[in-house]
Amino acid sequence: MPSKPEPTLQQQLAELDAVLAWFDRPDIDLDEALQKFDQGVTLAESAKAKLQHLENKISVLKQRFDQQV
Repeated sequence: MPSKPEPTLQQQLAELDAVLAWFDRPDIDLDEALQKFDQGVTLAESAKAKLQHLENKISVLKQRFDQQV
């Protein structure tokens, strides 16, 4: 069975936004809040890694462009 494709950065940010919105509720369960917090940290770390990868890729492309000009 093929593995699920990794979510895009936009999907991860939307999911992180939904987690953050959950904390605005007045009826927060402490155990569920801990799970949501952990989920948010995981999403934030993954999004940060994707952003760093994209920044590196842009830097490489910019260097290649600068060398050609």
